[in-house]
Amino acid sequence: KVLVKPPSRAGVHRADVYLGPAELVNYTIEADLLGTAQGRRRPDMGLINSGYTMDLMGAHQKIQVRSWASDLRFEKSVPFAWEPDVWYMMKFRVDQQGDKALVRGKVWKRGEPEPAEWTVAAEDPHPVRNGSPGLYGYSPVDIHYDNVKVTVNSR
Repeated sequence: KVLVKPPSRAGVHRADVYLGPAELVNYTIEADLLGTAQGRRRPDMGLINSGYTMDLMGAHQKIQVRSWASDLRFEKSVPFAWEPDVWYMMKFRVDQQGDKALVRGKVWKRGEPEPAEWTVAAEDPHPVRNGSPGLYGYSPVDIHYDNVKVTVNSR
């Protein structure tokens, strides 16, 4: 069994699902995600950690970490080509480090070894201090989520 975010019947196709209290800090969220495609339509899908979003952007074929989509005060993007109907593992970690936050994410195909290096990493000099873990989806096609896990960061 998996969680599926279908397209909405009307209105906006965006959905955020929060999985814990807003006071959480210094944790990692992981999940397996699969985005479907219909013609050229592909989803934006990802994870939420401490007020940050890691977004696997289908139409743009990149991965982005950001603090707030409508403002983009903090944002870093890197190219990342991914295929529809293929499971990808995502890991998203945020560490509070004094007056900054270290925001890092990894993405790789399920069944392959986890890469040693982070796919995307950035420092936020004005960090969001805490927030609920969650799942992100913006899509006119189905997104599948599986094996969601939240763990405390070890040093």
